[in-house]
Amino acid sequence: MSKQQFKAQADICKKALDTLHKAIELDPVNVEEYEAGIAYTEGVMKASNAIVKACEIVEPTKKQKEEPKAEEAEIKSKKAKTTAKKSKPKEEPKPVIEVEPAPVEEKEAEDLFAMFGD
Repeated sequence: MSKQQFKAQADICKKALDTLHKAIELDPVNVEEYEAGIAYTEGVMKASNAIVKACEIVEPTKKQKEEPKAEEAEIKSKKAKTTAKKSKPKEEPKPVIEVEPAPVEEKEAEDLFAMFGD
């Protein structure tokens, strides 16, 4: 039974107690029966109220326990996403092209010597 059902049970018991007390006033001959009904109804009402109180205490702790589990699941899913990412392949370095100096033309060499004269 849920917490609301026990609250409803306690409300029903309260109404039944009111009815039993009025019955004692109206029918004093059967007082013993009504008192037995009152004792039983009070016990049920106390039990129902105790269960409601217990539910109020236990339910928040259940939620607190569930929250870390939810956070752990979220963290695990984030980790899975980061590890699941494909890494880009490393690019191979481009080969260095060596450029050889252009051969000096003979004309330039002759011109250099021509400056000094023969």
